[in-house]
Amino acid sequence: MYLTKHHSVLVCMVFLVLMFAGDAPAWDLVQAAAPEQQEDLAAPATPQTKAPAKTAAKQITKCRPLVGRYGGEATVFDPLSALSASTCVLPITRPRGWELEAEALFARTKGQVRLYRGFAAFQGYNDIDMNSDLGLPDHNTIGAFSARYRFKPRWSLRYSIMPFAIDGSGSVGRSITFGSTTLNPGQTAKVKWERIYQRLGLVYDPIRTYTTRVSVFGDYVRLNEKLSVVQVGCCGDAIDNDMNMGMAGLEFEKCLKTSRLCNTLSLDCRAGVAFGDDGYGSDVSTGLKYSIPMNSGRWGYVKGGYRYLTYKKKYSDARMIDTAMDGGFLQMGFVF
Repeated sequence: MYLTKHHSVLVCMVFLVLMFAGDAPAWDLVQAAAPEQQEDLAAPATPQTKAPAKTAAKQITKCRPLVGRYGGEATVFDPLSALSASTCVLPITRPRGWELEAEALFARTKGQVRLYRGFAAFQGYNDIDMNSDLGLPDHNTIGAFSARYRFKPRWSLRYSIMPFAIDGSGSVGRSITFGSTTLNPGQTAKVKWERIYQRLGLVYDPIRTYTTRVSVFGDYVRLNEKLSVVQVGCCGDAIDNDMNMGMAGLEFEKCLKTSRLCNTLSLDCRAGVAFGDDGYGSDVSTGLKYSIPMNSGRWGYVKGGYRYLTYKKKYSDARMIDTAMDGGFLQMGFVF
């Protein structure tokens, strides 16, 4: 009886082991052959999400130091370093800098004058030619000087002066009346023309780039001149002309060529119109400018071209003076 009970217990234990072993995963052939990421096959399928795309790593570029135009590392910003060697660049004047200039004007001087005094005014008015009638030479070399101080990057103060004295003599070709003196044909006259032409004003640069500079200026013009005519062995007279005027004008400079050594060729044009004090005038010039750089921000230049000046004032029907001069000029300047 005990054997029968023992056999019954043993049979029941074997039956339970076989029943639980049938549910083990190792006996499921489909699940054993599944991939690495095993999932519950009984669960509903879920949509698969794409893995995030890999972004390409940015390449790191090393920054090279700024190199100056003449080699070596630049310690401050140099406008020439940022430009290629073939770029045209105008010289740059630094603030609180000075510019000195000397000019020789090879001028053709001419003019007409009218002066009647006393009873001579009743003879009628005729204009006298300063060259053909009075014997003044029509070709002269006249010097001029100017100085400019740049107190701000776009503002500068400028002063210029042109003094000269021209002497002439000769025989009068026709009967003329100057002041209260009448000169008949064949009589000898000595003539002297003296003038001091001064300008003082402000210059502003509204446009200032590497290749172009446009400036506007306003000047005070002071003109003092005297024309003396003396009949040899007799008498003479003189006319004084004082003018206080204003002048407004434009300046334009355009870079044409910059060499490998930074020497610059540019076109420089200036034009001004004077007005006031019952007179008018103009001062116009155009030329080529060649600039040569020096050390420590200094540079020099030479300029050559054509210049034309004219001033006229009519006091009355019996007193008038109209003068002009034009010709080639040569300038030399230094900026520091």
